[in-house]
Amino acid sequence: MLSFFPIPYPDELFYSLLCRYHLRSGNRSFRQTQFDLFNTAGNKQYYLGLPNNLATLVHQLPFGSNLTLTQLLLEHTLFPYYRTFLTNREVKRLQELMEGKESKSIAQVAKIPKLKLYYPEYLRFCPQCLAEDLQQYGETFWHRNHQVSGIRVCLTHGVGLENSQVLVSEMGKGFIAADEDNCVGDGVSYDEAVLQGLWEFGKVIEGEMREKRGFKGLEGLRDEYKQDLMGLGLLEEERLAEAMLKRYGEGVLRVIHPDMMDNLGEYVSGCLLGCDLLQEVDRVVHWLVEEIL
Repeated sequence: MLSFFPIPYPDELFYSLLCRYHLRSGNRSFRQTQFDLFNTAGNKQYYLGLPNNLATLVHQLPFGSNLTLTQLLLEHTLFPYYRTFLTNREVKRLQELMEGKESKSIAQVAKIPKLKLYYPEYLRFCPQCLAEDLQQYGETFWHRNHQVSGIRVCLTHGVGLENSQVLVSEMGKGFIAADEDNCVGDGVSYDEAVLQGLWEFGKVIEGEMREKRGFKGLEGLRDEYKQDLMGLGLLEEERLAEAMLKRYGEGVLRVIHPDMMDNLGEYVSGCLLGCDLLQEVDRVVHWLVEEIL
């Protein structure tokens, strides 16, 4: 049993909790902290926001700790994000993988696309959150919502999220807590119209993460898309692209999902009408289109 474990801050990323434990433990190595928390030094997929072996950690939390497995999953990982567009059976399997020791198939079960959008290079932060956290808690931490694919502004302060100096690829090699040295930022800025559009879409994603609803499967979703697009006259790729550009503007779409912009209509149409044939789900595209439909 652990002698202590940090109390999570609101919206704190699970990885950040481990970083704060590592600092307070006095451990010199990443490997030792891994052993403390999980009884193994195996790599965890922290970079996905979908860590595994959570049950082992919860079972050895200090006496009197109120932190539960459900709380970790729903409030401090990206499980609420990736359970969307999964059937109840698939959600159960994803949860089992996160609670258990197996990690190799988590990305596959969650149907995560192999796109930069879902594998960002750096951990992100909000400068205003950084300052407020330091004032309120005496330390800073990585926020979960700042790492969500498709959210590019802080939904609390309405300012653009900035890249820290911490590479996401380093999350599986060390516990790097957020601080004033590595959260320097890249000076990102957007004009007012783009910023408003990014904030509005960020709120859509936030709402989707909060809502738990049964999903019947991608085949039924494809049929719904076909019917809705036909009814709106958007089955043609060119007209679908025009509708998206009219709804969001090119500036917003390029910030949210740059990978799709070279072939916007073709890419989006393929995601919608071929969703039941794909092994991955580009959730951001689905949510963008749902706002139009």
